[in-house]
Amino acid sequence: MDLAFFDGKCVRIITTFGEVFEGVVTYDNKEYCFHEYGREQEALHMVPILFFDNDIASVISLEDVSGPFGHYSEKYGLLERKCLEWGTDMMEEVFDSEDDIQKLRLLACMNDHFQSLTDRAVPGMAPWRNGGIIEDTEVDNEVGPVYLGELEKMLETLVKYNEDEKVVKEAKDLLQRLAVNHS
Repeated sequence: MDLAFFDGKCVRIITTFGEVFEGVVTYDNKEYCFHEYGREQEALHMVPILFFDNDIASVISLEDVSGPFGHYSEKYGLLERKCLEWGTDMMEEVFDSEDDIQKLRLLACMNDHFQSLTDRAVPGMAPWRNGGIIEDTEVDNEVGPVYLGELEKMLETLVKYNEDEKVVKEAKDLLQRLAVNHS
């Protein structure tokens, strides 16, 4: 499979575990992956997940697909649900990307799963933001914390600096829901 062909394209990746992810990818060659990640394999990077060649069962371009959700099969998918599950660090990677469609998909997922998002929320910022120490109590636990202060800051940054009106509106709406929920 020629992974370089998919650089910059919207794709559907099916992993060797049968998971299906949709999004825009960038191609990382073997040398880059070895230097950055210590693995001498090609990879496709779909923010925030890196798919190494041997983790990919199949990949197809969605560039010619057009439907109610553009190139995507649904409003949001496994990638966005995983970002919510993994916590504010993964959400931040998406919000820091240049892909406004991925931001909108994550915002839609956050709105639809608002209750579970706020149930997991803890006040303030991540401890490492203020020089605090992080205790690694459960290495195998993939559920990450949702730091309310960080989430609000990310959304405020989208409102202030993003040029896409839809992203700004969705971020504002989510900020208002958070404010009402925590008042």
